[in-house]
Amino acid sequence: MALNIGASGIIRPYVKYNAKSDKWFIRAEGGGDLEIARPTFLLDLANIRTGWLRFQEGQAPERLIDPALDHTAPSPGDGFKRGFVVMAFSPKFFGGAVEMASASIHVSNAIRDVYAVFEEQAGRTENRGKVPVIACTGADAMKDKYGTNYRPKLELTKWADRPAEFPDASAVEESEVWKGNAAAASKPAPVAHVPPPAAKPAPQPVYETDF
Repeated sequence: MALNIGASGIIRPYVKYNAKSDKWFIRAEGGGDLEIARPTFLLDLANIRTGWLRFQEGQAPERLIDPALDHTAPSPGDGFKRGFVVMAFSPKFFGGAVEMASASIHVSNAIRDVYAVFEEQAGRTENRGKVPVIACTGADAMKDKYGTNYRPKLELTKWADRPAEFPDASAVEESEVWKGNAAAASKPAPVAHVPPPAAKPAPQPVYETDF
C-alpha cells in the first residue's frame, strides 16, 4: 500500500530537512535550529501517520491526521498540504528520539519511496520486531514552479533492534486524528505524548552503530 502523500507552547524535539537549501536541522537547546550533517537514523515507519499539515511562520504547526494510511481525511482548507509525521532516533545526529514531519512534496516523495522498501522487507522473519536504519546519501535537484528544490536520497541500509529509548508509539495524539469533524484542524496540534520506558528496563545488548 503506497503512502498517500506527494499546539501548545511546548515544542517537541524535531529533525527537519530544508528542501530549498538541501540542509538538515535539529532543534537546538534553548530553541532555534542547528544544522547537522547528512544523518543516518532509525525511522519508525511502522508507526508513520499521514494527513494534512500547515506550517506558518511564527505559529504552531497545524495538522489533521488521517484515520488510517488508506483512509484520507478531507482537506481542512487553504494552506494545508499532504504530509507525514513519524518518529526518528539517533543519539549521534539527533541526541535521541525526535519527531520528523513535513508537507514538502519532495521530502514526502522520498519518504513514500523508502516506505515502499520498508513494507516489502518488514515481513521477513529476520526483520520482525526491528526498526529500519535510514541513511541520507545525498540529494537530487528538482526544478519546479518554485525554482530549484532538493529531494533527499534516503536509503534503507539495514534493520536494527529497537532501543529502549525509542518507544513503539505513534508521534500523534488521538485528538489530532480526523473523526468526521474537519473543523478540528483549525486548532494547533498538541504536543504528542510518548510514554517513557519502563522504570527498570531489561538489560539491552550493546551494538556498534553508525547512528
